[in-house]
Amino acid sequence: MKAIKEVAVIGQIIDQANLLMSDSKYREAIRALEAGINLDPDNASIWERVVVCNLELRNPKKAIEALENIVRLQPSLARAWTDKAYLHLLLNQNTQCIEALQESLRLQPRNAREWQMLAAAFIADEEWEQAGAALERAILLDPNSPVVWYNYAVYNFMNEDYDEALEAAHYAFSLDPLLENLAEEWLEVARSGIADEKDDDDSEDADAY
Repeated sequence: MKAIKEVAVIGQIIDQANLLMSDSKYREAIRALEAGINLDPDNASIWERVVVCNLELRNPKKAIEALENIVRLQPSLARAWTDKAYLHLLLNQNTQCIEALQESLRLQPRNAREWQMLAAAFIADEEWEQAGAALERAILLDPNSPVVWYNYAVYNFMNEDYDEALEAAHYAFSLDPLLENLAEEWLEVARSGIADEKDDDDSEDADAY
């Protein structure tokens, strides 16, 4: 009987929180949801609403705490791992982002967008080999994505592989010409780098004679 009453009370709390959220009263909604957590800390529906409220209040750390409870309760929910990873990335918590994304990709390995996000986290951590592998996987999954190719070009530029960077960039621009506006500065550096390498090669050839 007690359990039935608790379920009814939690249902009322969730309904109250929904009404408060619909009126953009997110702080009040969180207070209501906290009462529900005290009754049932393992209720994923409550934690999902806590995530939403904290995102609306621009409180990503609290949102992450709520997501940690969701993945504790529903470890096979790939979306929750992805949301958690994204928030970690925003907070420059690259290690936690990588861990969350790897778990999400274990559950849904054919998500090209998440492979791109994983590459971004690896780049931020200067894990170049892993970043390249993640971007190559994204390209395999979504070969017609101009953003994937552009990110692959930037990755190669940062690794000073200018030929590969320009080749990937030109393909990205063929898919979306507007991307070229983002690349003006580093494209010039890449072209200069290739020219310098060619001059060095010509000088070595001349010395050989």
